[in-house]
Amino acid sequence: MSGLQPSDQNVLATAVCDSLVVAMDPESRRSCIFFWENSRDLLLAVVDAVKEHDDPEIHVAGTGLLESPADPGRHRAFQKALAAADRDHPATAKLFAAAWAAECDNRLGHHLGALYRDGTDDISVADLRALKPLAEPVGNESAEILVVIPFRDRDTGGTRLRNLLACLLSLGDQSFPRARFRVTVVESDDTPRWREVITPYVDHYVFAPKSGEFNKSWAVNVGVVNTPGSPEAICVLDADILTDRDFIARNAARFQQPGTGGHLTYRNMLSLTAPATSHAIRQRVQHQEETADIHAMRGFVLRRPPGACVWARSSAFHRIGGFDERYEGWGGEDNDFVYRMDFSAAFDKYDDLLFHMNHPPAAVLKENGELVNAHIPGLSWKPTEPIGRIDRFATYAPA
Repeated sequence: MSGLQPSDQNVLATAVCDSLVVAMDPESRRSCIFFWENSRDLLLAVVDAVKEHDDPEIHVAGTGLLESPADPGRHRAFQKALAAADRDHPATAKLFAAAWAAECDNRLGHHLGALYRDGTDDISVADLRALKPLAEPVGNESAEILVVIPFRDRDTGGTRLRNLLACLLSLGDQSFPRARFRVTVVESDDTPRWREVITPYVDHYVFAPKSGEFNKSWAVNVGVVNTPGSPEAICVLDADILTDRDFIARNAARFQQPGTGGHLTYRNMLSLTAPATSHAIRQRVQHQEETADIHAMRGFVLRRPPGACVWARSSAFHRIGGFDERYEGWGGEDNDFVYRMDFSAAFDKYDDLLFHMNHPPAAVLKENGELVNAHIPGLSWKPTEPIGRIDRFATYAPA
């Protein structure tokens, strides 16, 4: 046994089970194709070690989980069998070693809450449109915080719109005074298809006309420069994040510390499965609980990802030129922004929970396995014209 391998056999048993789920559950790959592809060989080594195990109980329980990786009962049964196994048995030692190697190097993990159960009914856009924010938007231009949410939903059957409404309803249920923060949604598409649905939940709705690939960076910059007022701090928030009740208050307080230019709120992000997403939305939004209960959730853990929820002092955001508008499609823009923030300002990372709601995959890799924006040199954004020009890609003409 390696000197750095955990002595707690329960940890190793869980590592085996989680590695199998990450390897075999299609939702795992969809949660972050880049992380999954980078760890494919490590994960398949765990799968092979399970298939080759000569203990009948472990073999049967393990292959059962391989056949149904989303089944929480099979995960728990296999974990229990492994926790009671002889760790010095050669096949078990090999299995634990393979799983620990995967856990150490894989940036994609699995979370199965002790209270998680299957069977949650889906929650729909119609369900959420029947709800109103506990605190209505105020539109106070002197508010010190601006939350900018870039958005598009043209081909998901309303899933991303459902997520956005859940996000906005959670922002409408905050312990921080509603008049002290504003929410701007920037819908970037070839038509303002969801304007009437979104407007009642936000302080500002901005339509940024653009066909073709979604440009998150440009949409964020559009929101920052086209929202009236002069906020002290900016939160760039993905539309798929479900916030807790103290989200704004906790992060606003962090700017009261000296030498604070911005921060990520989290180390790891929990990308919820589809059933867990519906359950989390019901808990947080329909039942108005302070937060979704992580012990009742299932999902895939993205370890140290950038983006999704980043806060910046406005002066720091503008000093670095905002987001790099050369990025098109998915991948790399968040890394670049965080790297430039880290060079330019005192930039912190915290360890808050971050729930990412499930949606159809948006990520695409090139044939060589690189992200589609890999050709853009990092840390090279030096805009020569104003950022966030709303007419940069304009072709839209209202009927």
